[in-house]
Amino acid sequence: MSTKVIKTDCILCVWGCGINAYVEEGKLVKVEGMAEHPLNQGSLCPRGKALVDYVYSPDRLKYPMKRENGGWKRISWDEALDIIATELQQVKDKYGARALAIFCGSIGVENNELAAFARRFRGAYGTPNFLSVESNCYRSRILAHQLTFGTFLLEEPEKARCVILWGHDPDNSRPPLASKLYQALDKGLKLIVINPKRTPLAKRGLHIPIRPGTDCALALGMLNVIISQDLYDKEFVEKYTIG
Repeated sequence: MSTKVIKTDCILCVWGCGINAYVEEGKLVKVEGMAEHPLNQGSLCPRGKALVDYVYSPDRLKYPMKRENGGWKRISWDEALDIIATELQQVKDKYGARALAIFCGSIGVENNELAAFARRFRGAYGTPNFLSVESNCYRSRILAHQLTFGTFLLEEPEKARCVILWGHDPDNSRPPLASKLYQALDKGLKLIVINPKRTPLAKRGLHIPIRPGTDCALALGMLNVIISQDLYDKEFVEKYTIG
């Protein structure tokens, strides 16, 4: 049995790590990180490693299902579209188009096509209400970067002398960053991990296992010391910060 290796990207999150997808007789059988990819360099998070299970999960929906008599009944695509169109029209006729809000998942690069169709549908229906997970997730981080630095910056731990990981576990959430941190640690980087849990990276630096819910108290204490002992760059703060 011949095995075909397809080099592609994982689209389970915005990072798009490089993967090698192993296919046998048209079926995905194995996934591994692409060693030559500049971002993840062969590493994968737990979600990426579980791609095969994700694709062939017995719980994955493959066709429309309609709730009926306390259970679920398979229906055709035409029937499903007719039901959806009828109910959407009823909402519009009774309450107006603005009564409908379109919620999309991520609107990042891994989901551009779906987000584009969702926006087109919103326009065709006539509602201005478009929401996504970005409003309370990653997009706020991007906006904060843009307002602070003028663009979205990627971490460069190899250029730092000390890194603080506050409630962050890159080994399980962002292996590409974890890989960079391990390389920097081998070259002398100092690492401080603030996390109730002893993460893999916490073993390589100073671990501060705070109690859950005390982050704000610790942050305020750190700010008090920094300000009271003049441990900050006053000229920089006066020139580049507000508040």
